[in-house]
Amino acid sequence: MPNKKRWLAPVIILALVLAAVLGYVGYYFYAFTQLQITDIGVTKLTDLSLRGFSFSGYLDISNPNFISVSMKRIEYGVVFEPTSQLLSSGILEGRKLAPKQVTRIPFHENISWAPALSLIIQLVTSKEPLNIIFSGNVYVTEKIKIPFVYKMDVRGYLVQYVESQKQETVEKAVQTVEEKYGQIAGAIAERIAGYFT
Repeated sequence: MPNKKRWLAPVIILALVLAAVLGYVGYYFYAFTQLQITDIGVTKLTDLSLRGFSFSGYLDISNPNFISVSMKRIEYGVVFEPTSQLLSSGILEGRKLAPKQVTRIPFHENISWAPALSLIIQLVTSKEPLNIIFSGNVYVTEKIKIPFVYKMDVRGYLVQYVESQKQETVEKAVQTVEEKYGQIAGAIAERIAGYFT
């Protein structure tokens, strides 16, 4: 009888440890399924040039769990909606998502005009929205992924950027004339530029 009691305690302890480990592993995999993308946004459009343009934005991923969860990667593509043409694609590195927090993951994407010829034509010839779709998957594991889709009309961004660049160019030109030929010539150049902007 004493021999049985001596083995009973380690067996109970082992069973409790095993149950705790299995419980943690089960909760960890359950935690994967609770992750959510709470927001996607574009913060600015930059680097508009003869080569293309760039835009910066973010994905907000919420981890409502009591433990941190690591995601493997984010795979995404940028498609011009009217023609379904792929403009760009990429992969963002994985990271650890802190418990009970929203983690903001920034991204920066370059779009070349070469594959976006239809976007340029539509920008110049039409007033229709220039929708591009930023979509992809957050890979928590190879089998568990969270899809996302974000649609944006880039016409407003492009027009606003062109206007700001145009204004900046005019100001530089007027300043150059003023430095070379004086304030009166600068004022005349500014007045003339006003007719063209």
